[in-house]
Amino acid sequence: MKLLLTGDSIIARKEGLKVPHINVAIKEKIPGSKLVNTAVSGINSGTFYALLPDLVLKVERCDKLILLLGTNDLAMHKKVPVAQFKKNMSLIISSVICLYYPQNVILISPPAVDETRQKNRINREIAIYTAELIKLAETYNLHFINLFQAMIKRGDLTNLCRGQLNDGLHFGAEGYQFLSDLLVKELLIT
Repeated sequence: MKLLLTGDSIIARKEGLKVPHINVAIKEKIPGSKLVNTAVSGINSGTFYALLPDLVLKVERCDKLILLLGTNDLAMHKKVPVAQFKKNMSLIISSVICLYYPQNVILISPPAVDETRQKNRINREIAIYTAELIKLAETYNLHFINLFQAMIKRGDLTNLCRGQLNDGLHFGAEGYQFLSDLLVKELLIT
């Protein structure tokens, strides 16, 4: 299975490894899989749309496209209004489903944050942006992983959101194991 992973820092971060940490976590669970990761730390939906040719459309076609965006759109210090976020995501999705049919796209919500350490994002806002992604996934008939809700349900955000930055947002090993478990489970039903 060949996967294209893209989006923001949650998909891009290496956390001390030579390749993105999510790649390593997935390869452990799906030996023999081939992973292409074009994620860009700090990117929001508008910039992603502008870079869509390089991040998705010109990349050799994979079996599945995995997309996680919104983490930077909802940040208080660089906020993209939710209506604009929804418009941007609609443009992105309608562009990628020409190459990746809806059944081959997995959309992932932004993660929950540990609000005791994360100063630019709050879970109440993440829930609002996630609700828009749920509607878009339903509209376009995409597979959807509600990472935000799964993290809230599991609890222990302090450990899930403890990466090298220790900022209450970026994952370490435990967060990437959690995300990869959700992703592999979704891949097995797609």
